[in-house]
Amino acid sequence: MKKILILTALIFALPVRADLYKAKFGLSQLTIYGNSSVHKWEVETKVIGGFLNVNSADLSKVGTAKAAGTVIVPVRQLKSGKKRMDEVMHAAMNEQKHKLIKFTITALEVKSIKDGVSACTGSGSIEINGIKKPLSFDINIAEKGEQLTVSGVTPIKMTDFKITPPSPKLPTGNITTDPEVKISFDWVVAK
Repeated sequence: MKKILILTALIFALPVRADLYKAKFGLSQLTIYGNSSVHKWEVETKVIGGFLNVNSADLSKVGTAKAAGTVIVPVRQLKSGKKRMDEVMHAAMNEQKHKLIKFTITALEVKSIKDGVSACTGSGSIEINGIKKPLSFDINIAEKGEQLTVSGVTPIKMTDFKITPPSPKLPTGNITTDPEVKISFDWVVAK
């Protein structure tokens, strides 16, 4: 009887197995939207790396889902389609010294589930220009077979990461860039 109780206690003490999902290159997209005194602008990349470790069963019920993950975006891969704008942006983001943007996911709270999509609040941090800040963000996680698509939009201020909003000179004067931007992402990971 004592052995059965010990075995039962050990089984309940074992952590629930989490599933490891790795980034699927070419299927993901991250876009940064901003404004300037001249026009609205956007830069994007499909090069998003990283992993997400989460028990997929936890995503199908409301409550806390144990999760850990890292999303990695190479700054050099952020492109506007305009060479000069890219050069100014990469310089402003200090790309030579800090080559990556990193999101770290430490917790997920599943708020609701509808049509196979889990509406969650994610917690963790974001690191840009070598500066790490805590971050809480709303995301949707859609599961399709062995694949998850993690989608969301989060606002940030460039100045919080010691990035001076670019102000390139034109013959008619300087362009001013709003320090607030929105990061929109569809990150695809698979087992």
